[in-house]
Amino acid sequence: MIRLLNRVFLAVAFVSAVALPLVPAAAYQQLLTYRIAGQDILAITEGDHVDEDPWALTLTVVPSGGMGNEILIESDGGLDECKQQLEYVKGSTSDYIEIVIDMNAPTMNGVLVIQCATFQGLFTSAQ
Repeated sequence: MIRLLNRVFLAVAFVSAVALPLVPAAAYQQLLTYRIAGQDILAITEGDHVDEDPWALTLTVVPSGGMGNEILIESDGGLDECKQQLEYVKGSTSDYIEIVIDMNAPTMNGVLVIQCATFQGLFTSAQ
């Protein structure tokens, strides 16, 4: 019986080793970056969170360049800190926020905000 189990184990190990290289690996990372001036942020709305759905924030912004006036930010990680930074920057004439989203993250829904950073001094008072 032990010999049979050893042979089955070896056969499974061999087949797994041969088949493993045939499985494609994720060879790229798709990032989506938003840089939004504080003066262009009009409203920040948090969506209702349902289990297994990503967290969501909707930003209402000043429309520009043929784009709409709403941006939907989704993440499998929480967005509380990002929302707090957005509230801080909202309406500022010199600050902006940069949000970077990994669009093929190894998470349940494949979206993850990996950076939500505030930068000061983008715009000078001369502009």
